[in-house]
Amino acid sequence: MSLLSRYLIGQIVRPMLAIVFVALAVLLAERMLRVLDIVIGWRGSMLVLLEMLGYLVPHYMGVALPAAFFIAVLVVFGRLSRDGEVDAILAAGRGLHELLRPLLAIAALLVAINAVIVSHLQPYSRYAYRAALFALSNVSFLALVRERAFVTLGGTTYAVERLAPERDRLEGLVLFSEMTDGSSLAITARRGRILAAEGDQPVRFDLEDGVHQLVPPPGPGGAERPAATVRFRSFTTDLKGAEPKPFRPRGEDERELTLPELVGALGRPVKGIDPPEIEAELHGRLTRVLSIPLLPLVALPLAIARRRARRSYGLVAGLVLLLAYNQVLHFGESLVDDGKLSPWSGLWLPFLLFSALGVALTWWRSARVPHAAGSDRLELLVERLEGWAARRFGPRGSES
Repeated sequence: MSLLSRYLIGQIVRPMLAIVFVALAVLLAERMLRVLDIVIGWRGSMLVLLEMLGYLVPHYMGVALPAAFFIAVLVVFGRLSRDGEVDAILAAGRGLHELLRPLLAIAALLVAINAVIVSHLQPYSRYAYRAALFALSNVSFLALVRERAFVTLGGTTYAVERLAPERDRLEGLVLFSEMTDGSSLAITARRGRILAAEGDQPVRFDLEDGVHQLVPPPGPGGAERPAATVRFRSFTTDLKGAEPKPFRPRGEDERELTLPELVGALGRPVKGIDPPEIEAELHGRLTRVLSIPLLPLVALPLAIARRRARRSYGLVAGLVLLLAYNQVLHFGESLVDDGKLSPWSGLWLPFLLFSALGVALTWWRSARVPHAAGSDRLELLVERLEGWAARRFGPRGSES
């Protein structure tokens, strides 16, 4: 590796890592407010909060790494251009392709890192986050339940007459839960045991000598329906008054599948997931990973400004292009997910257009001889718009 390549890599990596750290801090701080509300609502600890935020890091890292790389190229080469270092490099006989070489090396490394993130880390961490929410709701019951006090968790209200010091046995339980279909469930029991949650298993009640009553939703016209009442000697239920079931297995959401699992799911039915959702998720991840090598092709030509230009709009133009491209991919992925477009037209066509833009910008910056005394077309356009705005909305002289 040449001295120039090592110098440019050092110039890019330092601000890129700083941008990644700041971006993660901002994104996690925004999400932390919602997670904190959940944790406090379920009486969780700060360790639970940190654990759940840790599960969100791969999701935001997959977004922050490419964006930080793109912004670092814009900022660093904009500074090198203003300081005359790019002119010195080009005057020494080094072409634009030699400036791109270390950037493409960084991009190749980011492709490998991002492929691991979107292929395995994001699916597993997303499932772990949802499982943590499930476990948090179960563990919180043991922390909240009190003797002769009503406790409401997730639409279910509990009251316990007496609770053993070890909090594993109870007497005089009353449980009332409202279902999403409008029905309601009431359970009373003389005594019972509390089995704490283990892994993906919910908290269970082993109840004795009680009554199970289910009131169905009103019929047509609001007519009341008779309740179903069952007396039991022993009955096992979860916190919602239903049969205890562990947290669902991973893979019932396409975003929880790894890339090999998505490839294997193509063309065959998957429980709870439609085929267009599989295609949209698979092609969406691939296009985002393969877009990373295109970022320096777009950022570098925009960052290099002419020496006599009064101002450079490359940073603004680059950010607008990156945001627009990201939004187009999101919109195309949603259309593919709904089955309205094929992945080739909804995702790969924008990818090819972005690729063509990067190649065109790189060729234009490489082959075009800049006119140092002239004005850039973008700068001329902005100056004309500023002049028109000043004449149209600027302060006017006082009329006599």
